[in-house]
Amino acid sequence: MKWLEFFLVLAIACLAACSKAPLGAVQPADASPTSGRSRVRDTALPILTKEEVAAILGSPVTSVEGAVTDMNYKTGIIGLETTMDVESNDAVGAISGARKATAMLGGTPEEVPNLGDEAFFGAMSILYVRKGDTFITITPPNLQLVTAASAMGKVTDAKMGSAEQAKAMQDLTSIEKTDPMMAGLKGGDDVQGALATVAAASKKQGTTYEARARAMAMALAAKVLTKL
Repeated sequence: MKWLEFFLVLAIACLAACSKAPLGAVQPADASPTSGRSRVRDTALPILTKEEVAAILGSPVTSVEGAVTDMNYKTGIIGLETTMDVESNDAVGAISGARKATAMLGGTPEEVPNLGDEAFFGAMSILYVRKGDTFITITPPNLQLVTAASAMGKVTDAKMGSAEQAKAMQDLTSIEKTDPMMAGLKGGDDVQGALATVAAASKKQGTTYEARARAMAMALAAKVLTKL
């Protein structure tokens, strides 16, 4: 479903763009390109080390990609990865934009107490945190995809037509029932399906997968805050 992929990318891009500080933001006349930034931005190393992220994800991090303060940490497991971005320019405006983007996509900001100066989960369980003039965005791992991929592996590994394969297929079907991606397969054309998927993914799922992923996102954010 090419349109589905397009709308999902568009939705994520919207969240990212709306949370950035306006291009016309004015800095003090005596401000240097790096003045007012957190210490995280002054280092040539990733925000968190592979080991720090691996300890939270529960699996070794195999690669770290991206800019110094906009990193994607990947493991060898499909879906078990996280992206974190740290900005130090108009954090108040950025988190306000993230709230608006969340509402625009059909989600409801869910406040997270005792994390920075303000924090909330937005659409697609993306975590936004502000600490002073620093704005942190963390995209948690998709643990439902992780579980589904594991279940699919059991289906393909089992003997064709065996009771083991039938059980594995039942488990996979059960996992997919709560997957917001399935909303796009319930009828209509590709565009309608993509819109339905974005709307479903933007709302709180209330699943154990989501709860665990959000816990990981909060742990990652707490770790980042110790670096500021």
